Amino acid sequence: MGRSLWRHGDFVRYWSANAVDLVGSGVTSVALPMIAVVALHVSVWEASLLAFAERLPPLVFSLPAGALADRYRKRPTMITATLVSGAALAVVPLADATGRLSLELLFAVALIDSTALVFGSTARISYLPSLLPRDRLLEANANAGAVASLADSTGAQLGGAVVAVLGAARAVYLDVASYLACALLLGSIRTPEPTPERPVKTATLRSEMKEGVLYVVRHPTIRPLLLTGTAFTAVFAVLTTVWSVYLLRELHYSATALGTLLSVAALGGVAGALVVRPLVNRYGPARVMLTALAVLPITELPLLLVGPGRPGQVAIATGLFIQLAACTIQGSTQRSIRQAVCDPSMQGRMLATGQWITYGTRPLAALLAGASGTWIGLWNTLALGTLALATPFLVLFTSSLRTLHQSPVAPPATT
Repeated sequence: MGRSLWRHGDFVRYWSANAVDLVGSGVTSVALPMIAVVALHVSVWEASLLAFAERLPPLVFSLPAGALADRYRKRPTMITATLVSGAALAVVPLADATGRLSLELLFAVALIDSTALVFGSTARISYLPSLLPRDRLLEANANAGAVASLADSTGAQLGGAVVAVLGAARAVYLDVASYLACALLLGSIRTPEPTPERPVKTATLRSEMKEGVLYVVRHPTIRPLLLTGTAFTAVFAVLTTVWSVYLLRELHYSATALGTLLSVAALGGVAGALVVRPLVNRYGPARVMLTALAVLPITELPLLLVGPGRPGQVAIATGLFIQLAACTIQGSTQRSIRQAVCDPSMQGRMLATGQWITYGTRPLAALLAGASGTWIGLWNTLALGTLALATPFLVLFTSSLRTLHQSPVAPPATT
């Protein structure tokens, strides 16, 4: 296993499945805001309710998703969830073609797609440690981060072009096709996945969920990482709820301009994935994560300071490029640490508990963003969110992990 991961056939299939999935999602990231803001003329509050519908399932379903991922083989769950998401999104262009497209339908699609994503992503991410040795996890997560950003970039650029030619609703068909391709690639992985052994002491799903939560909140390394992630996710949930509305309405972005901005920004994630391993090896995980978090508030300033027009678009794209690079560096590092220190029998529940704690703030943050954007304006909401981006840095800096100078060693397996 000292050879390149690009010669590991099943990792390449896993990597390719993520790439195809994310290209399609990149198209939808352009199409859905255009449908909601331009075609359906939603208000800021309605946009926040749509974001709430998309972000509610992780709070409701993360814990059972993690327990099920540790009970059963993960690959069937990954494939089933992918097909469910594809079927849900196929409703959007069909409804548009029959004149039945509505905000209520978008709510339903967002709920179903996000619920499937909770189960699928929990199984998919927790599946990686069973596919590769733990000393290859940082490399694998960096590669996965690179493909995520590159695929987001490609999908966003493609989405802008397709929306301009075919219309926003019909562009969603590309995402549906990507889900089908993703399911085929995941189904072609050949490495046998062992059936998880269920501990005798955990007889019910509820007790296994409880065991996962207690494991995470008592773990000296995982707990501060998740507290940092919770602060990070909550603030970004506020910003991302209103920033697309701000760009489309206040700065008058077209679909092509929005797609180009998202594409350039996503390339920052590729850059971050390429440098994260050498940075961690040289400076240690704590310094790398703290530096990445310290940069984030600065990257939001162009969005607040520029106006409409090409120079402003370039400035915002540059800021978001650096932002995505920092997010990928921080995210790949902390995810690899959590995977490395976690007991193999707890991988699914550890990940799901992390999603529940971290993403549980996002529905409330979406409603808060909608209320704030309605009452004090979009620009003021973005300004407050930018100031709040200092919080994740402070949480990590005041924790015991600020002295973590090298990646931790994986623990032995327990039953």
